[in-house]
Amino acid sequence: MKGLSVTAIGARPLEECLNIFETLKDPLGLDFLELAVGSRCDLSKIPKDSPLVIHHRCLFDGLYKLPFSLAHPETWEEYRHRLRDRNVKMISIHPPMRKEISFDELKQNRDKLEALLGIPVCLEVMPNDAYWLSEEDFSKKHQDIRDIPILLDISHVNIWSKGCSTLVQEWTKRLMPQAIAIHLSHNNGRRDSHDLIPSNIWFNQYIQDWEAQGVILTYESLPESYGAFERSDKQRTKQLQRRKR
Repeated sequence: MKGLSVTAIGARPLEECLNIFETLKDPLGLDFLELAVGSRCDLSKIPKDSPLVIHHRCLFDGLYKLPFSLAHPETWEEYRHRLRDRNVKMISIHPPMRKEISFDELKQNRDKLEALLGIPVCLEVMPNDAYWLSEEDFSKKHQDIRDIPILLDISHVNIWSKGCSTLVQEWTKRLMPQAIAIHLSHNNGRRDSHDLIPSNIWFNQYIQDWEAQGVILTYESLPESYGAFERSDKQRTKQLQRRKR
């Protein structure tokens, strides 16, 4: 399955994001929309049969963002209640900071959340060592880390590798056995900026194979040929930069 994240097309009202998703569904071969940071993701505005992926703490009730943390089980029930009659394919979570939770609690809470929701739950690899599942954990081969289903965010791994494509590919090959999902995105190796994906980027040749293997793929930024639909805040920044030249 392939999907599109609200993050890639956001800084717009949700209604506009939904329209863009429908426009890009056939050209990009999209099967689902990922609700994520970028717009106010209010399920009341989305048809109940729409295939969805939920990414981290993204749900709103009107203007109010619902609390959610893997470290705090008391925040899970509201998500369970709102997702119980929805067509949700997977939930991906940002691991908490190391100071919030132990590694054993991290694993136990992921298992408990998956059992509560009845939906696959994976944890995203993180760009910052303040969080669990950063480069530090995989470099040290932390005990039992390979038992955790992961969301392999290629942009985060690009930050680990400081933009070195060869290292990114090596990390990707190493992490793929435990990846049930991949975020497709791009940056300069320093900041998670969700830049447009170049047409010659290395991972384009693997997308079809990954999808055939059953990995859930999500465009967290758009291919550059669809730049007209890029998140509106990035478009405004580019317009300002052009005017200054």
